[in-house]
Amino acid sequence: MIHPQPTRIGISGIAVLRILFPIVVLAMCGAVLWHDIAAMDTVAIFYAVTQVTWDTWALAAVATWCSFLAIGRYDAMWHHHLKTSVPPRLARRSGIRAIAIAQTLGFGALTGSLVRWHSLPGITLSQATRISVAVTAAFSACWAVGALLALLWLGGEAELSPLIPLILVAVAVAVGLWARRRFAPDLRGSSIAALLCLTAIDLFCAAIALYLLIPDDAGVAFLTLLAAYVIALGAGLIANTPGGAGVFELTLLALLPSVVPEALIAGIIAFRVAYYLLPAALALLALVCPAPAPARDHTRAAHWGLRHQSGQTARVGGVDVLLGDLPLLSTTLGPQPQPVPITEHSQQSMRQMKLPACYNTDPRTGLAARKSGWLVRRVAMEAILRPAEWTISGGRRQTLRRKLKQATRAGIVVEELKSTPSAILCGIARNWALSHGGEYGFSMGRFCPSYIANQRVFMIKKGTEAIGFITFHRSRVEWVLDLIRHKERVPDGAIHTAITTAIETAKDEGVQRLSLAAVPDPRVTPAFWAKSRAGLTQFKRSFDPIWVPRYHAAPNRYIFWVSSVIIALAIHRPIANLPLKLASKLKFFLQKYQLRNTSSQLHP
Repeated sequence: MIHPQPTRIGISGIAVLRILFPIVVLAMCGAVLWHDIAAMDTVAIFYAVTQVTWDTWALAAVATWCSFLAIGRYDAMWHHHLKTSVPPRLARRSGIRAIAIAQTLGFGALTGSLVRWHSLPGITLSQATRISVAVTAAFSACWAVGALLALLWLGGEAELSPLIPLILVAVAVAVGLWARRRFAPDLRGSSIAALLCLTAIDLFCAAIALYLLIPDDAGVAFLTLLAAYVIALGAGLIANTPGGAGVFELTLLALLPSVVPEALIAGIIAFRVAYYLLPAALALLALVCPAPAPARDHTRAAHWGLRHQSGQTARVGGVDVLLGDLPLLSTTLGPQPQPVPITEHSQQSMRQMKLPACYNTDPRTGLAARKSGWLVRRVAMEAILRPAEWTISGGRRQTLRRKLKQATRAGIVVEELKSTPSAILCGIARNWALSHGGEYGFSMGRFCPSYIANQRVFMIKKGTEAIGFITFHRSRVEWVLDLIRHKERVPDGAIHTAITTAIETAKDEGVQRLSLAAVPDPRVTPAFWAKSRAGLTQFKRSFDPIWVPRYHAAPNRYIFWVSSVIIALAIHRPIANLPLKLASKLKFFLQKYQLRNTSSQLHP
């Protein structure tokens, strides 16, 4: 007997319902609205629309523009919290385009995601979708607060159930908490207050535009119209029809029974033109234009891919840098394309109420910091290769050749992934984290499917079984090794083979520089830490790289040691990794006990 597959049917059914629901709602509301309009004086409606003066159109356009400016800042805030490294100006611009098109065409989250993705070539579709969902969720939560106030203002005129205010409070709290936990766990009270203010400005300006376009003889007070507009807008958002068409009009007519219906419908028609059609047309016109290439992309360092997890790009002293995202500390992260000028102005730019520092920086910045009186110490050595000049021959790469032969005999094959199979990679990464007691952070990447989406990924296979992978940050001229994840007991030489394959790929693509990342400098690093990384150092030494020193710099001794402790905690993540460390220890003891028990059974 063949059983059906309920999961697939359920998912497809939900997708069909999501498409059909707005269509059905639009048809039903359209029929009701058409019946109501047919009973009105259509000539009076048309005449009222034609009597809107040019100065009124201009004022309504200004109010519309102010509304879109406010809602565009939603995108800038969420790009900052989600660490997409998109400049605020571009984020606001893409947000305005997305809102203008999505509110007119309907299906807000989907349409907004596609518009943002097209407007910002530097982000992935997954990132654009996260921004759209975050903006929609935050706006919904803030709208619920505004709708509650609107109901309180309308009072008895609304004639709604007293349970509705409680429902709105529950919606605001639930959606707000979900959005905060899902997208920005570190969202502060000031950011929440800013979102509420931006929503209030957006709704207020939109209501002004509607109020200006309603004829004077309609007999409606502005505050009453504002309250009714807020509720009608929410009804349209829930219905998800294009522009809330049908639902929006019927809700306004129901909430404003004392207003002349012909004048209200005429104002809504003019409002549709000024607030929906015109912005959507301008946004589509801007969308079809080719998007400019990201500014200063040729100077972007490959390791700036860390900004998706651990920092954000900023301009310090006229130079673009990557700043680590840490409490109490504002520090540059890694070598920068240009030396960071250590001046009073740059210190003020970095400080922003935090302690300034430079971590894992290059010799040029370290020298500039020392000349400015900063305390500078060498902390690491970075392994650099020149792919165009690199080969596996030579006496210093004898160990590497032996490892590659061992991997070949074990049946190791390495291939680059053009699309990342998340399930396989997640399983390998989870196994690695459990066996190693967690993942490091800050200057060392942590596995996440969306994080490695912009990286070069090389899969390690033994036969047909995937046993590991490595990833590289990339730019036009540079690759930087980031993640090495594998299952337990991988054959000798498997990781060496993956690195060698990546080097050969970089050579074929004309990459000028490939970094195997940094290791602690044993001459200046505490012995216990240097000893724990000795195996990694030996592994990288087998490729015979060029070793380049990296430095830690701070204005004085106090800030130097405070920043060292903060960075060490951010790298080791002791609290976040504690459950995995305990699980790793438990797994080790269980395996040891099982091995001892098996040995005693074999040798009684």
